[in-house]
Amino acid sequence: MNKGNIKKLDHILLGVVLGIIIPIIIMQLVLDYYSNLSLMDIIKNPFFSEIVNILKGVIFVNLGIFFLFYWRKKDKSARGVVLATLLYGGFYVYYSFFM
Repeated sequence: MNKGNIKKLDHILLGVVLGIIIPIIIMQLVLDYYSNLSLMDIIKNPFFSEIVNILKGVIFVNLGIFFLFYWRKKDKSARGVVLATLLYGGFYVYYSFFM
């Protein structure tokens, strides 16, 4: 790992971590405000499909994080955010078809 890139906030791992953590925090805030369910309740029970469809929009937060890194010329961190978004997409496809 190049420590200079981490200090300059240009590392794939930083983008992945932010791309995974920030949408989870926002999903929890949305659930606290609009319903009495927790995020784990929704993950365990796939019958809350209308809530899940609403929460898909939270992934657009990653678009903002991506552009923030992109405009600041932090390309490796932006790649990490894209990777995190693809991981969320894979989880959603698994959740939709296999649960």
